[in-house]
This record gives sequence, structure tokens and C-alpha cells, in this order.
Amino acid sequence: MATPAMAQDKPATDIVSKMFIWWNEAFKTPGAYTPENFSKFFTPEATLVLEGRTVINGVDQWATHFQKIQSGGGDVEIVVPFKDVFEAKDRVYTYHVIRSRRDGKTGCSLAAGHAELKGGKIASIVLVRHTLEAGKDPLDAQCWTD
Repeated sequence: MATPAMAQDKPATDIVSKMFIWWNEAFKTPGAYTPENFSKFFTPEATLVLEGRTVINGVDQWATHFQKIQSGGGDVEIVVPFKDVFEAKDRVYTYHVIRSRRDGKTGCSLAAGHAELKGGKIASIVLVRHTLEAGKDPLDAQCWTD
């Protein structure tokens, strides 16, 4: 009986994985979140929809949104390779972990959604997230615990 492949066995070759690999490094690099850098992965009008609400519209907003998160201190990481990822036509579907540390506290969320692609770049990302609460939810193995 074959064992299912773990996320670490899946290569991160899709554009969304590649973008989040860059994003994770950029988070550690002040000044890296620029419209020009986001334009390497996103169309000029790219959107981010979280829980059904558009929170980012265009690469300028991608840059300012994440500059604000970066300037707040702490650590944030999108775990790549994703728990699950697959492509179908002009969409990339993902299921992944978002983990963070700030002010001595850790946070962890599961996120699922898809990216719409246009011309080989990301035109939109649509996600729903669930914050895992220690003691209430089982923590994912990819969550930070210290």
C-alpha cells in the first residue's frame, strides 16, 4: 500500500508558490515590497480577496499593504511547499499554512483558495482562512509552537 506524498515531496513550481517563496524572503528585507517587485508576479490590476471581501486592488496596494504588515514587526511566513496545490486551466488552487510570531505570541492559520492567472501572472488571489487556536483546535504540524 502506497503512502500519500507529504507536502515537502511536492516541488514548488507553480507561480503562486514561486511568488510566496519570494514574499517570505522579502518580508525579511526592508524595502523589498515595491510595486515593481510585485509586478514580477502580478498583473497591474491584481486583486486579493479575503473571506469574500476585496482588500487589495493593484500592485501599488499589494506593496503598501504588505509594507504595513512588515513594519509592524514580528515574523510572518507562508509555508512553501503548500500542503496541497494543483493547476487547472488558468487557476492555481492552494491549501497552505500561514504562521506568525509577534510580541512573544505565535499565530497559525490554514488558508485555502485559488489564484486566477492572466498572461502567466497572478490576476487575483481568493482565500478563506481559519485561525487555529491552541487548546481549541488541533494545531497543524507546520505551525510554530514557540
